[in-house]
Amino acid sequence: AIIWNIRGLRKKSRVRQLRELIQSEDAEVVGIQETIKKDFSDRELESLAPRGGFSWRWTPARGHSGGILLGVKEDVLHIKNWESNEFYVGATIRHRLLNIRWDFITVYGPADHNHSADFLDSLTNRCETTTLPYLLGGDFNLIRCNADKSSGVGDARLMDMFNNFIEKFELRELHRGGSKYTWTNKQEVPIQSNIDRVLVSTEWEEKFPLATLTSLTRLGSNHNPLLLHLGGTL
Repeated sequence: AIIWNIRGLRKKSRVRQLRELIQSEDAEVVGIQETIKKDFSDRELESLAPRGGFSWRWTPARGHSGGILLGVKEDVLHIKNWESNEFYVGATIRHRLLNIRWDFITVYGPADHNHSADFLDSLTNRCETTTLPYLLGGDFNLIRCNADKSSGVGDARLMDMFNNFIEKFELRELHRGGSKYTWTNKQEVPIQSNIDRVLVSTEWEEKFPLATLTSLTRLGSNHNPLLLHLGGTL
C-alpha cells in the first residue's frame, strides 16, 4: 500500500510520479492526501493505474487545499463497503486469497489546529463503531512527542490530545524505516517533523504481524511517501 500527502494532483508531473510509484511497487491500496482536486474523471483515474483493476473514492478539496483519494485493486481485494467524511476515506476490504477482512482508512488531519479536536472526534466515532481490524494511515498533521519535530518543541496540549486518542483505542504505531522525518517546509534551514504515520488496532496487528512500513524518498511533494507491506501479501 502507498500512503502519501502528494501536495496536489493537478500537475502532470505529480500524476506521473504517482503512476510510476504504483507500478514500481505493484501497490494494491493507494491512499492519497491533499489532492487539491474537487473531482476526478474516469480518464484521470485510469491514468493513475493504466493496468486497471482499481476502484476509487474521494472527498473533494476545499479551494486550494485538502482532498483525499483512496484506490483499491479489486482483483486482489474485494470491497465490501466505502465510507467518507471531511477527514477520511475508508474501505472495508476482504483479501480474496487470504479471506481476511479489515478496514483501511486514509486520514488527513487539518493543518489548522483549531480543528484538530474535531478531527480526533471524527476518528473516535469511527473507531468506536468498528467491528473489524482496522488501519488508520495518512497525514495526521499532529506529532506525538517533541522528538517528532526537528526543533524539539511541540504543542503539549495537541500531543496529549493525540496520544490520549491512541491510548484510548490501544492503537499501535507501525515502526517506520527510512528517513527520520516525513515532512519538511523545504526552507534553507528546514523545519522537519513526523506527521505522516500508520496506526493499527491490536486485532489488525495480530492478522498481519510481519507488516513493515518504509518512508520512501520525497518526490515533488514536501512529504515522503509511505510504503506498507503486509508481510509479502500486500
